[in-house]
Amino acid sequence: MRLCFVLFTLVFTTFASALTIVRDGRSDYTIVLPVEASPSQKHAAEELQKFIEQMSGAKLPIASAASGRAIILGQNADGLGDEGFKLKTDGDNLIIAGSKVRGTMYGVYGLLDRLGVRWFTSTISRVPKMATIELPSLDETQIPAFEYREMNFKEAMERNWAARNRVNGAGCDLDASVGGKITYFPFVHSFEQLIPRDLYKTHPEYFPLVNGKRKDGYVQRCLSNPDVLKLAIAKVEEWIKEHPEAMIYSVSQNDCGDWCQCDKCQALIKKYGSISGEYIWFVNQVAAAIEKDHPDKLIDTLAYQFTEAAPKNIAPRKNVRVRLCPISVCEAHPYAECMHPNTKNFMKALSNWGAITNTLYIWHYNTDFANYLMPFPDFNEFPADLKLYKKSGVKGVFFEGAYNTFGSSDSELRSYVMAKCLWNEKEDADKLVTEWMQGVYGPGWKPMRQWFDLLHQKVRDPNKHFFIYDGPGVYYLSGDTTTKGDQLFDQAEKLAATDASALHEIQKARLCLRYVEIAQKGADNATLDQFAKDCKSFGVTMLTEGWDTDTWINSKRKK
Repeated sequence: MRLCFVLFTLVFTTFASALTIVRDGRSDYTIVLPVEASPSQKHAAEELQKFIEQMSGAKLPIASAASGRAIILGQNADGLGDEGFKLKTDGDNLIIAGSKVRGTMYGVYGLLDRLGVRWFTSTISRVPKMATIELPSLDETQIPAFEYREMNFKEAMERNWAARNRVNGAGCDLDASVGGKITYFPFVHSFEQLIPRDLYKTHPEYFPLVNGKRKDGYVQRCLSNPDVLKLAIAKVEEWIKEHPEAMIYSVSQNDCGDWCQCDKCQALIKKYGSISGEYIWFVNQVAAAIEKDHPDKLIDTLAYQFTEAAPKNIAPRKNVRVRLCPISVCEAHPYAECMHPNTKNFMKALSNWGAITNTLYIWHYNTDFANYLMPFPDFNEFPADLKLYKKSGVKGVFFEGAYNTFGSSDSELRSYVMAKCLWNEKEDADKLVTEWMQGVYGPGWKPMRQWFDLLHQKVRDPNKHFFIYDGPGVYYLSGDTTTKGDQLFDQAEKLAATDASALHEIQKARLCLRYVEIAQKGADNATLDQFAKDCKSFGVTMLTEGWDTDTWINSKRKK
């Protein structure tokens, strides 16, 4: 693992110190844990001890009691939930109050964040050097903006990075030692498992009537059939027994069309104003049955493609989580400002779903799934839309990115900014971008910021739009964009020539520009060979959602 510490001295001049935790590399403070501390609280104490020592040289002891000055972990407070925390000075002591689940641990990371520690990537952190650590008088409470927070980028799944940046998504490698996570089973598109395809042979009536015939294959199911409901309930009960660690169980449509057109299904669609109404009707019945014996478990479903529009005359039960999926919208502009018809339709759906449920989740898309390495300049959009989601009553956000490969466009920068804004939607995303670039690209950060700004300026035009399956000929990569990009990357590499870590990150980011140039203009075999070698070096194993790197490169060789 390559761990790079950016070292500097912080000077606090804006407050009178209430506590001096460390003075001139020495401390008389003890980190105090509850007698029955949870694994995440123990981990929090160890993290606090480690980073204070790295910052100041002082190693604070960890104990279950202290006779002198103390940083006291784990005193709970009302209204904090599993993840909220309170930082409070009390005489010579500092209290970090939070739950045994993740609250205490998040409080420790909140304190370290206040002291200037940053975890930019899984391998690059900023740990400021200060012989004296002082704190002002504190009485601060933080509650996360969203109860469920996930960035589905491969880089964002690493255990320590995810815990330290306070994300709790199902795909993260978060175990009990860091408080676990929001766990699904299965994650999505579960009809195939609820009503297995091999039942078509004996029970074609379980499957959709499409154009007058029951249809086999990867299709939806006939939800008006009472036996389909019974099978679905039985399967969810089975999942709960086999996977009791899960909090949410997915009862959600397959990733296709082919919904049922039988008379009973059509009657339900008519009754509830849209096909989503039939699906909520079905999922509600599953949720009601499960709630009897498992009141702590939740049932998940989708508002996706043909079920995106909200229903009428029905609402999701309190133990149902609906994930609304804006898959066809423009990603150039904040959704509330975008003039594209697809985005306007989504805004209507968001409003209508928000009117019937206060537990809505969002499945938000943040990469080009046909071109993982292609620049995807959506930083004008997603920070603004997190504010929109919060205002609309959304409770959880899943950002889907390149989940099956490292190295997709801006994946680590994007994950960092998303994590901060998911915790507090009011964070200044633009400042976070600069902070990250300074920490990761070092002396080469300014040209990298210019490249970032060039792309984002090009997508500000309200009359131009881009989407999650656009090709490398998209408008913001036309003209002299790639030429300017090469000039800026040359400058960045030159500036970072003596900083191995920064140069490595700049060259990794440049893969995206090289990908576009190959896709737009083609390349000779030598260029393709070098590109393939560099992709492997940086962990880029997939270039589209369905094509691995070798397959894509071989397709270019044939051309």
